Amino acid sequence: MDITLIKKLREETGSGIVETKKALELHHGDYESAKAHLLKNLKKETGNLRVASKGLTHLVIKENEAILYEVNAETDFVNKNEHFNKMIKDIGDALIISKASHVKEALKVKLGDQTIEEKILHTSAIIKENAYLRRFYRILKHDSQAFGFYQHLQGKISTLVILDKDLGDFNNKLAMHIAASEPKYLSFSQIDTHTMDYETFMYEKNHGQVSVHDFNKYLESVTLDTQYYVLDPSVRIGELLHQNHAKVINFFRFEVGEGIDNKLNCRLDIPCDGSKITVTPIY
Repeated sequence: MDITLIKKLREETGSGIVETKKALELHHGDYESAKAHLLKNLKKETGNLRVASKGLTHLVIKENEAILYEVNAETDFVNKNEHFNKMIKDIGDALIISKASHVKEALKVKLGDQTIEEKILHTSAIIKENAYLRRFYRILKHDSQAFGFYQHLQGKISTLVILDKDLGDFNNKLAMHIAASEPKYLSFSQIDTHTMDYETFMYEKNHGQVSVHDFNKYLESVTLDTQYYVLDPSVRIGELLHQNHAKVINFFRFEVGEGIDNKLNCRLDIPCDGSKITVTPIY
């Protein structure tokens, strides 16, 4: 039996050498039939109660469209797994040319002869960890607007920012700032009454009764316009934008496992503390 064929089949399916040989024998050496047989019969590990809070985020930009998505698994080891990393890239290539706008639609998108959902299930079986597409956003911009993007540690954090004009290198530097400084809000004017009440409640819960001055300093630290620029702490982001006669339309920041915090009872679309996601996709 062709050793090269066995090796290739093992690499693509993650199957053991005995299972691979049996599949090739069963299908009389037909590679594609043996591969389909192995993928069909792969079984995920059961009984594992670890929370799937690891994995990678990723973004893809094509002209005026961008997509951000997160695929979770159980351990950090998957980030070095060739099957998992190839799946992340293949999902992005398929989604950017699709019309999907949310997770349920994304899972049905075709990726070769499989749907994305089927691809994730098969890869999950290969890596022997539970994996799933946790969130997916599609973001659109106008021709006159510009994207800035940044990825940290292969995709532990992915950020995207939309500006009303192209500021060259600053676009991506601003996205890097968002990755580092974790803003929750774009500006004070966009913090509605209910959100402000929630922030006040949580701040007092964590710090006790505090002064208005202290609370406002906290809000400044989590609002993009009033944050100090990480590459030049002497100036605020809002000041830089004003100097360039530009403004931020919206921003997105995905961090792996954000809001899951290894809690089995967490909902996957909101942080564990019950707060709302404050940035929403533009359709």
